Amino acid sequence: MNEQTKKFLIIYQDMRFDESFTPERIQELVKSHVDNARNLDSKGVLFLCGLLKGHEKGMFILNAKTYEEAESYVLKDPFIINKVYNYVIYEIKEANADNNYLL
Repeated sequence: MNEQTKKFLIIYQDMRFDESFTPERIQELVKSHVDNARNLDSKGVLFLCGLLKGHEKGMFILNAKTYEEAESYVLKDPFIINKVYNYVIYEIKEANADNNYLL
């Protein structure tokens, strides 16, 4: 990852499975969503992903150069394409030893 790459936090929220989502359709969407995450991981885009315990929300942290690039990855996710979730994207300003924890 080069130094121009930033990290973006994407929160998947407002989950919606209505009666049009059969158990088979849900299983298909989950599999496609996981395949998409695997693809992002293989490209070095995915830094971290998971569920927010106790909430019907999920999150991704992606490596991207711009907000627009990060959003382009999100817009390819089957959960977003099929309107299972809404999302919000935040750019992370990382605090670490190299930048004296933003002091």
